[in-house]
Amino acid sequence: MTVPIAASQVARTVLPNGLTCLVRPFRETGVATIHGYVKAGGIFDGARPGLARFAGSTLIRGTRRRSARHLAEDLDAMGASLAVSPGTETTVITGRALAEDLPRLLAMAAEILVEPAFPADEVEKVRGELLTALRVNSLDTRQVAERIFRRLTYPEGHPHSRHPDGEEAVLEALQPDDLRAFHAHHFQPGATVIAVVGDVDPGYATDQLARAFGEWVRGPWRMPAFPPPAGSVVRRQEEAVVPGKTQSDLVLGGPGVARTDPDYYGVMMANLLLGQLGMMGRIGRAVREQQGMAYYAYSELRAGLLAGPWWVRAGVNPVNVERAIAQILREVADLQAHGPAPDELADARTFLVGSLAVRLESSAGIAQTLADIELYDLGLDHLERYPSIIAGVSRDDVVAAVRRFPTDGAVLAIAGPQRQP
Repeated sequence: MTVPIAASQVARTVLPNGLTCLVRPFRETGVATIHGYVKAGGIFDGARPGLARFAGSTLIRGTRRRSARHLAEDLDAMGASLAVSPGTETTVITGRALAEDLPRLLAMAAEILVEPAFPADEVEKVRGELLTALRVNSLDTRQVAERIFRRLTYPEGHPHSRHPDGEEAVLEALQPDDLRAFHAHHFQPGATVIAVVGDVDPGYATDQLARAFGEWVRGPWRMPAFPPPAGSVVRRQEEAVVPGKTQSDLVLGGPGVARTDPDYYGVMMANLLLGQLGMMGRIGRAVREQQGMAYYAYSELRAGLLAGPWWVRAGVNPVNVERAIAQILREVADLQAHGPAPDELADARTFLVGSLAVRLESSAGIAQTLADIELYDLGLDHLERYPSIIAGVSRDDVVAAVRRFPTDGAVLAIAGPQRQP
């Protein structure tokens, strides 16, 4: 199967300030889509978890030129959209407008990323929204279990040791000047990639990116160093009682791999077979469909700039917690011992190549994919190589990868009602 984007179809330019631009035409749509990453997420929170989330959430609430209301009115007048989403590793900016309005869309995106004002009244509104979300999540058994898992899996100070929502005391204490300082220090053109896909000429779009972002000048970006998670041969387990709940949520697993890890594709394939493919893979089929022990059961691999979690998550009746855990471990052990069947592996390969092709049918999907390729330095020919990469993941690769999933040394976090001993 041929993936329909070649390296020669993507215009890549690095501006003098270090910002990377990617442009790919997507004709006869009449629209232009942008997808950008700034490597300015929770990895820079330090001792103040939630700082990056607070700063990123406030970017679109007013600039040195326009208030939040004026930004919203101008976007509405264009029939355009623009959104900022802060995360653990990056802050994401996405937008969409008529192709003829691309210069205005890019100018607004630059204004938001480069010139946020952090007005005091808007900071207080965002603070209230973040604190409300945090307090609601403190009663959500899925979120409580995740917080426990992160704390047990990663050393203190590691970005993945904390929930992306941050901590209440930090969010209450941060002031506009703290947000300005974070932005000034960490939002840098050399840490930014922006992809434009749509009914535009590549040269024209690149010129507009340069016009919008070319005067943004800051220092170099560096990835902080973090202590690696400590391995264990003994299960680390903790359970939290959340009053008033009827369901127990569990998280079982350990640290996974970074997106740039040489073993990524084998681990990704192992995770797909374990708890994603079809009805959530082997785990979903056995735990939920066949035995009816879970409301949901799946595995997930979060591979980014850092090695995020590789976990199995399930929501179960409290009386079924131990049985569900035992069955999950049996499914992992079976894949570790015997590997995938030939037809199972073939289905996974077909799914991965086919799902990428579907993703590339929209301008938004293409823009995000190109930005991902640049973020992880995969090379513009990545999409051309992708089918052969997937075809090259062997049964032995999957077996070696799934054996990296901890069993005896897994972290287990449970949150739900009080269970009978």
